[in-house]
Amino acid sequence: MQTIDTVFQRELKRLIAHRILDLKDNLSVNSYENVADFKYLMGKIAALNDMEDMIEIAQDAADQRNR
Repeated sequence: MQTIDTVFQRELKRLIAHRILDLKDNLSVNSYENVADFKYLMGKIAALNDMEDMIEIAQDAADQRNR
């Protein structure tokens, strides 16, 4: 049986992955007027990847506390 936390975590990861794919699609269009716009988009992708890592770290910490 899945808890609400497990379902929430799975859905959040799915949304993050979908958003990253959308941003990567924007990169493929390459319609940036300057380097700053490109760097901003790359920063958003990096932040979302970091968020996925933080979710895993938080889950591991929560699992350790619940033992």
